[in-house]
Formats: sequence, structure tokens, C-alpha cells
Amino acid sequence: MIRRCVLTLLVLSAACARPEAPPGGPEDRVPPVVIETIPDTFAVVEPGVREFFFRFNERISERPSTGQLNNAVVISPSLGAARVRHGRDGITIEAQEGLAPGRLYRVTVLPVINDMFSNTLRDPFDLVLSTGGEFVPNVVAGMVEDRITGQAVPDVRVEARFGGEGDTLTHWNLTGSDGVFSMRYVPGQPFQVIAWEDRDRDGSVGDFEPQSAISAGTFEGSPDTTFTILTLIEPDTTPARLARVEVQDSVTLSFEFDDYLEPAMPGVVFTGQLVLARLTDSAMVAAAGDSAGAAVPGDTATIAEPEDTAAAQEPPPPEAPGEPGDSAEVPGDSLDVEAGDSAQVEFADTVTVPPGKDTIVIRFYHDHEYERRNREVADSIARAEEQAMIDSLAQIGELPPAQEEEEQPDTAEAPLAPVGLSGEFLPTQTLTGVLDEALARGAPYEASVAGVVNLGGVPGGGGAAVVVWELPPPDTATADSTLVAGDSLAVGDSLAVEDSLQAGDSAQVGDSVQVDTTQAGPDTTQARPDTTQAGPDTTTAGPDTTRVGPDTTKAALPPFVHESRPRGILSPPDRSRRRLLVRDAGGER
Repeated sequence: MIRRCVLTLLVLSAACARPEAPPGGPEDRVPPVVIETIPDTFAVVEPGVREFFFRFNERISERPSTGQLNNAVVISPSLGAARVRHGRDGITIEAQEGLAPGRLYRVTVLPVINDMFSNTLRDPFDLVLSTGGEFVPNVVAGMVEDRITGQAVPDVRVEARFGGEGDTLTHWNLTGSDGVFSMRYVPGQPFQVIAWEDRDRDGSVGDFEPQSAISAGTFEGSPDTTFTILTLIEPDTTPARLARVEVQDSVTLSFEFDDYLEPAMPGVVFTGQLVLARLTDSAMVAAAGDSAGAAVPGDTATIAEPEDTAAAQEPPPPEAPGEPGDSAEVPGDSLDVEAGDSAQVEFADTVTVPPGKDTIVIRFYHDHEYERRNREVADSIARAEEQAMIDSLAQIGELPPAQEEEEQPDTAEAPLAPVGLSGEFLPTQTLTGVLDEALARGAPYEASVAGVVNLGGVPGGGGAAVVVWELPPPDTATADSTLVAGDSLAVGDSLAVEDSLQAGDSAQVGDSVQVDTTQAGPDTTQARPDTTQAGPDTTTAGPDTTRVGPDTTKAALPPFVHESRPRGILSPPDRSRRRLLVRDAGGER
């Protein structure tokens, strides 16, 4: 009975044991290596073979580094679903269909196989077989990138399809961790290659799976290698809609969409315009971003007609500064706007604009197009300034100083915009709109854009939004806030004081007062009382710990007080009371 219990415990402990490195031995960091294949590589075999065996130099794990073991092997051209069985020193692949005659096949073990110490197979291993086809090392290789980020995408299925529609031979493979794919020993015919993220592992392109466009390729000779960069984008069937419009300056707007746009399509193919929004509710103006919407109702700022420029610039009748009649301090007073001034808005329920100025054409640019435009403008301005200097020197008969040509360092020009692995500009969700005419400040405009094509090639995008180039912040400084108490003057103000200025008079900033310096009259200005009070002294002195000796100096007697002389030391004490004679106003007691 005891022996049976001991044997049972030994069996259970052995079943629960986990493989570990032998104690005291060196740590294994070497990945597994394929040392044998059945059939042998580059062997010519009979059609119908369905099983393939890969032997490793050490024991391997049942669990791959990623995915499942059945997905660790690729057979190209496809032979249907494959089943992978794990053995102590290798794996056996059983295909659903047998090899077809007259073809080349490639059985690839992906770098996901682990040994018992989690060391992963370093590179994919290809077993190339033939059932009658010639071994020609033609290679279809490339890289797959994400179109939005421009980064490499791993674990993406790539197919190269050879032949016509009636007889199509498909070779395929998966991208590695660096996004690179390769298919060796493919037919030397023209082909079409496509990549997609096979999320459901069904071997077909799904409607909602990121995929690339179909790219055509040919081999120039035999053997030959082609290299293609494929870009993945999410499938999309809806057009890009305008989400927001922001005013950058008087002639520049930023249009943001809810989808990415194709930067290869020039922005000039999009159409757009600004139309003055004739709003009937001033609250809509404030909601559109007009900071002046909270102004006092009744304030009116009308846009001056070009022909009314002179009338708008007529000076107001002279008034004494600081008096109640000053229009700058009267609420509700209309503001005069000069011709060309951008502060043009009406805070009543309508907005007035000059004839012919209610529609503005917009030219659209992608980020890289707008950056190129800015560089060209800057270069043209620099050349114009240089030519102007040369012309000015020529008019006075001087020649520009000769400049020695110095070797400039070979520096690459800064990129116009970020690019991906393929060298294409990365897409964005914004367009920059440049106006043919300047905006009017405070006036609401309806910005519209049409004909926008998104990254997936879906046309019909666009939209409209109300924008307002906001008014500058109002000047809250008034004449009353600039008063200076007494005779003191603010720093930077140049004011003269009349000799008749009485004490307590105040001068306003900006007033010009004449000074009479012919006679020096008496100074009637009274100094203001000093109302500054010193705060209480809260500092307390610490205790005086210095010891002082007894005072042996005899103090003087107070006036009118006399003391009887003491008797001698050897004489008997005088027990009689001392008599003191005190003289005061009351007499003697």
C-alpha cells in the first residue's frame, strides 16, 4: 500500500513538472534552426503530395510566439487549409489538397516557432518543390505601409496573381515585423499584387478590412526581382464633410474635414467661395464666433462705400476735450470706418457691405502646396529686394560690391510635409484657403467648399460654415480713468501747469495747459497733509540677562528733606526715634 502511494505521488509530480533549464548549466539564447526537410528542398516530386516535415536542431514548443500553430506555415500557391502537428523535434504540415502537376511550390515556416526557452526562429524558412516546373529565381518583393501614419505594417497578407482571368496562379506571403514581404520562384509572367489585413484569416479581401490598391508589375528579364511599396487604407464609402472653418488672418482660412484627403490630388480642383451671410439675428453673429456680439444694442458700424470715403473721413466739429459731448464716450454712437478698414460690422440685425464685395473666391492648397507657395513668395520678395538695391546703386553711378563665391555646405532642403515609406506626402484632414480679397472684420461670412475627394477616392465632399473675423478687443480706457489726483502727472505725459492752478485741481491726460514763465508769482499750492501713519511696532525686545553690580553711589536727598547724622559705631545705639524735619508749605510737624 505504501509503495502504491509513493508511485502515485511520483507520477503526479512528473505530470505537473515544467521544462526548465538544467541547474548549473549555461542559459540557452540560441534560436532553433531547421536542419532537415521531407521532401528535400529543390526536389522534384510527384503530384499529389500532401505532407511536409520540418526537423529542428532542438525541441520546440507547442505554442508559437504569436497566433496559432496552424497559422505558422504558408503554402504558395495555396493548397487550401493546412493542419500543423507538433512533434518532439519538428512539425508536420498536412495540406488540404495535393500538389498539382507542372508547378513550383513554396512551403514557408514563419519566424514564430519557439524552442523550450522562448527563443524564436530568426528568419522564415522556405521549402521549394517542383512537380515539373523549372526553378527560376524570380522574386516579387516589397513593403507594406499604413497610408495615414506612413509606418510599416506587419502580419499583412500579400498576393501576387499571375496569368489571365481564366487561368490565374496566386502566390502569397505575410509581411514580417518590418513590413517586408517576398515571394521567390514565381512565374516570369506579368502579375498584379495586392495587400490587405486579413483579420478573419479567411484568405479573401473583406469589405471592412484595410487594403491597398492593386499594383501591376512585370519582369524585365529572367531571373529578375521587382520591388513594390503598397499602402493600406481603411475602406470608406462616405464623402468627406466639412467639420470646421477657422480664420487665420484676413486672407487665410483653415478648412477641417471629418475624413483624410488625398494629397496627390491638387487642391485647386476643389471649389469654394465666401458669401456674406445676411443674418437677421444678432445672436447668430455671436454664436459664429463674433466677440463683439455682446456689444450694447444700437451700436452701429457700417462699411464705408468707396465713393463715400471722403465723407467718412470728415473731421467732427471741434469740442472741448473731456466734455460730455465727446463721441468717444457716448454709448450707442456710430463709429466712422475709413475706406479699406477691416472693422466693418453692424450690430443691428443686418450687415451692410459695398456692392460687388459680398462674394470672395477661395483658392485651396494642401499643406505641402501651401508651404511651397510660401517659399516661392519669399524667394520672389528676396530677389525683388536685391534687384531694387542694384537699381538704386545704378542710378547714383555706383556698382554693387563684388561678392566672393563661397562654397555652400551641401544641406538638403527641409521637406515640405511629412512623407511615408513610399515617399508620398502623408494625408491630412485640413485644407488652407487663400482669399482673393480681404475679409471685413466683424462681418459674418458663409464659407462653402465643394468637389472634395477623400483618401479612398470617394467624391462629393464639402460643406458650408459661418465664419467671422473677430473685431479687436474694445478699448476700455476712458477719460475718467486717466485722472491724476492733485498736481501729480502720469509717467510719459507731457503736461504744463498754469501758474493759476489751485491746490486740489486735477489735470487730465492729454490736456495741453500753457505755463506762464514771465512772472514768478507766489506759490499758492498747499502741500497735502501727510496721512501716512506708521504701523504699530510689533517687535519685542528679549529679556536683558546682563547682570549689573550693586550701585554704591549715594543718592541725593530730595529737596527740603534732612536726615540726622548717625552716631558713632562704638557708641551705644540710639533707640530714640529719629527726628526728621520736614519743611513744607503747611509748616512744621
